[in-house]
This record gives sequence, C-alpha cells and structure tokens, in this order.
Amino acid sequence: MNPTKPAPSCESCPVHHAGNLTKLGIRMDNYDFLIALAGNPNTGKSTVFNNLTGLRQHTGNWPGKTVTRAEGGFLYGDNRYKIVDLPGTYSLLSTSSDEEIARNFILFGRPDVTVIVADATRLERNLNLVLQILEITDRAVLCLNLIDEARRHGISIDTRILAKELGVPVIP
Repeated sequence: MNPTKPAPSCESCPVHHAGNLTKLGIRMDNYDFLIALAGNPNTGKSTVFNNLTGLRQHTGNWPGKTVTRAEGGFLYGDNRYKIVDLPGTYSLLSTSSDEEIARNFILFGRPDVTVIVADATRLERNLNLVLQILEITDRAVLCLNLIDEARRHGISIDTRILAKELGVPVIP
C-alpha cells in the first residue's frame, strides 16, 4: 500500500459515507456511529433526542416544529454517537423541504441506524412513513412513543408480531 494514498473505505466502517455526510453538512470527526431520528410530526422525536443527548431542543405540538435538523451526541459504553433529529414528515415522496431533508439524509447519509418514532395512538397513520423508510434501509428500529396514551384509549399493540411483520426491532 502506498503511504501517501488514503486507505480504501470499507462497507462495514461506520463513516464509509463520509463524503456524502460532508455534502449534507454532517461532521463525524468525534463520533463512531450516526443515528437518524425520523417520524411523523408530533410523535415525540425531539423529546427522544433531548433524553438521549441531554440537550434542550425546543419541543412543541404543532406541524413543522422541527423544520431543519438538530444534531447532538451522547456516549454509551466506549462508543460516541451522533444523533440527528430530522424534521417531521408524513412521507418521503413529497416535494416539501421538510420531506426532502429527511429523505436525503436517510438515503444519502446512510446513518448506521434510523430510529423511527411513531405515535402508538395513531400507528396506522404512522406506518406509511415507516414502510417508506424500510424501502430505503433495513437498518432501522421502530420506537413506539405514547404507548401509555394508547393503553389508556384501549389500544393494544403486540410489538413482537409487529417486529416480525416489519422485519425490524420494535421498542415500546
């Protein structure tokens, strides 16, 4: 190997898409893994973001609250994680800037995992976006938020069956 040439990237390396991430404005200099938070508006993505990062990303219950992405990080074990809170969107297929930001980040940034935050009280409405994301990547986890509210409304979700049907882990 020529010492003046950079080592070739590998598909299993966490930052093997560094060029795409740079184009998207993401720096991974001090991080080992990249996590995207995606979901419909008002599902609690920013609350999950705040709980993981210890930051205080403004939360609100109105569409378009997060219109750009927010970034933070956290340490778990010996690994450093960068987490990106994407704008809430109902679809990756539309042409609004929110949807383009979310779609482009998942498609071109290729995060190590996309955590899809879904409202358990309105799961059917949220599944459209879940399925669209799963068409792009299988590196995903479905996080069912508001599960306590769903139970109060008599909604029961079998997370094991849902995980089996979707082919990704489901966390209540």
